[in-house]
Amino acid sequence: MLLPVMAAVGQPLNTVFQRASWDSIPAQPTTFRWVAPTVLIPLGLALLPDYPNSNFDRFYVRSQIQDKIHFRTHADDFLQYGPATAWAGLSLAGVKGRSQPLDRVLIGVLAYGISTGIVLGLKHSTNELRPDGSNYLSFPSGHTANAFTGASLLDREFRGVSPWIPIGGYAMATSTGVLRMTNDKHWISDVLVGAGIGLLSTEVAYRVYPWLKRKLGRHKPTVH
Repeated sequence: MLLPVMAAVGQPLNTVFQRASWDSIPAQPTTFRWVAPTVLIPLGLALLPDYPNSNFDRFYVRSQIQDKIHFRTHADDFLQYGPATAWAGLSLAGVKGRSQPLDRVLIGVLAYGISTGIVLGLKHSTNELRPDGSNYLSFPSGHTANAFTGASLLDREFRGVSPWIPIGGYAMATSTGVLRMTNDKHWISDVLVGAGIGLLSTEVAYRVYPWLKRKLGRHKPTVH
């Protein structure tokens, strides 16, 4: 969890501030940012149905994981917030990202709002039974969606400060999804779709926020 923060703090602060200005941070190609969610979500949906004769479906993956990994942990309950904690920590440390601090906060709120709304809507409409049979809120994985939303925010804002920052964020997010499966709380389909929702929510937030800001700015009262 400390890796992204250490990567930034380990550099001279003036260098960090120079490299982290909006114009100096290289942006990923627009098409690349949409590739991951457009692959993960359909793949997860394809694994949802029951294919008794398939050697790769959610039941097969679950059986392989449970046969080979015999431990339970609550680390995923905390690790899901790791990327968001690093994102907030770098901001509080004064490391400049692509957005101004207030805009960054509002984009984050919007991204998590979109992600949470989609996840809760799907959980209560699909009523998918968890692998361990504990309840019918399996699809999609909210922990994984939270983690990948935070990792994507971290990537978007601070990828120009150090390559270890997005690497650390996505490592925490991926670990969260893996632990949800080893804990027998989610199928692989839940995790893949959850990851896609998290990534997609952040991209939508960055696209929608400038439009919202312009719209709300037009209606500000004039101060005389």
